[in-house]
Order: sequence, then C-alpha cells, then structure tokens
Amino acid sequence: MKMNFRILFDNIQTISTIYNSKTTFLKANEFNSNFLRIDILDENIDEINDISNHILLGNRFNGNKYTNANLNRNI
Repeated sequence: MKMNFRILFDNIQTISTIYNSKTTFLKANEFNSNFLRIDILDENIDEINDISNHILLGNRFNGNKYTNANLNRNI
C-alpha cells in the first residue's frame, strides 16, 4: 500500500503502539462508553483545541488526511 505507519515504543511498560498512516477520527458518541482516549502526537495547541471541540460537539473531521479506520466494516 506504500503507506508509512508510525510506531512508538514504550520501554517502561514494554508495549509498542502502531498508528494508522492517516489520522483516525471517530465520532465519540458512536461508543457506549464514559471514557475515551485521545492520542495527541504532533498537534499544536490550536489543533488540540479544534480536535476537542469537534469531539465535544459529536462531529468528526473528513477529508483525505482522516480515516474512520473501517471500524464498522463487515468482514
């Protein structure tokens, strides 16, 4: 697919996290959960505030930079 996937290593907890090559952005209200985790990697404060506002409003970003990670795709 010729895509780069960022890998972050945590040697303290001995885990590795593989991130999608595109920013994964899902609607928070699609989950039946009281808590969600957001990984902020390279965003500046304005981008973080924009992300937070989208999440609080139940919106998501669209476009070529973003993906919903095929979360609801049937296999």
